[in-house]
Amino acid sequence: MAPAQLRKFEDELSALPWILASARDIILAEKVPSQQFTDQLETAGFGLPIFQPLESTISDATFISTEKGFLLPWGWSPSAHKLLSPLKSGCCPEFLNSPVAEWHDVHRELYSRKSALAILQRIINENHSENILSLTDIPEVCTSHEQIIALQHKWGKVVVKAPWSSSGRGLQILRPNEYNQTNLQVITGYLKQQGFVIVEPWHNKVLDFSFQFFSFGNGKIEYRGLTTFSTDHSGRYIGNYLEELPPDLTPELKIFLSENLDTVRIVLHQVLASSNYSADYYGWFGVDTIVFRSPDGKLKFHPCLEINCRFTMGAIALRLRTHLAEQSVGKFRITHGKGGHFGQFCEEMTCKEPLIIDNGKIVSGFMLLTPPLPESSFGAYLSVKEMKE
Repeated sequence: MAPAQLRKFEDELSALPWILASARDIILAEKVPSQQFTDQLETAGFGLPIFQPLESTISDATFISTEKGFLLPWGWSPSAHKLLSPLKSGCCPEFLNSPVAEWHDVHRELYSRKSALAILQRIINENHSENILSLTDIPEVCTSHEQIIALQHKWGKVVVKAPWSSSGRGLQILRPNEYNQTNLQVITGYLKQQGFVIVEPWHNKVLDFSFQFFSFGNGKIEYRGLTTFSTDHSGRYIGNYLEELPPDLTPELKIFLSENLDTVRIVLHQVLASSNYSADYYGWFGVDTIVFRSPDGKLKFHPCLEINCRFTMGAIALRLRTHLAEQSVGKFRITHGKGGHFGQFCEEMTCKEPLIIDNGKIVSGFMLLTPPLPESSFGAYLSVKEMKE
């Protein structure tokens, strides 16, 4: 059972996949958005899917028997399969014959950080560039506290990651020669529940970004785009820039990216195309990557920090990017606070940054992406500004 706060997050953002949908699609949401909210989205130039309540729809005999195409939850899991199983009989043959029509043991492994580590090892072995993570800094699998402590002695500050976790969760940062009681308890929990942890050196991060791909489950993987995002001090996701790269990059970073980014993307694509991600999965997935500064002051890529086999906020950002006016830049953000926080925040921002639309494109202003319910703690929004010549 997910923690109450995470369930609330999922509930209050359940309508968000509308951004990735078309007018032919149906979104099953915990709470169906109001007409006022959907009218605002249509005014802003978005074509909308049909919204239906999740709980009543998945038990509706008429809907169950209706012909459907694909089922596309935010991410597949045993619980998602159980929830959506009544709807499968009406799906098209392409879905029923796809790798995600049923849950298999291989899917659990695709969601593991150990699988991402295997991809990273192949990238480094096939690309001996001094501009990417060195062999001596590749993360390691640990099954005991003693192994973790040995890596502390080797690397100094380290990050300990639970194998099955994402979005900045399941992390413990250990400073040199420090392994306090809280760290010990949390990591003991990881080891007992999941059998091992992934340990890697802490990197002086300069930029977070993500390569977005789509796997067709038949050996073909398509590259969909690059997004950059921001995190808090604990590594938890905050939001995405809508443009490919932030407008305030330093000249040094711009040159580094222009000289190396395409090479990293091509090698990553090639390795993924010959992996289980191309054969045993169907759908969007994102590969999180960072640029960091090494101890000797050089910029380097960590080309595969983790792989998220699901829809991602990066996929949302790519779709929103197509709705911006040519001279505009924007940020897609997730916000949270006490109950009712999001509604109050939206009222203030709507007055402060009025939305300006021109020829169906967003020029500037604040825009809601999820409905602000009276009790909402979480919400998603868009903030856009026009860049002057």
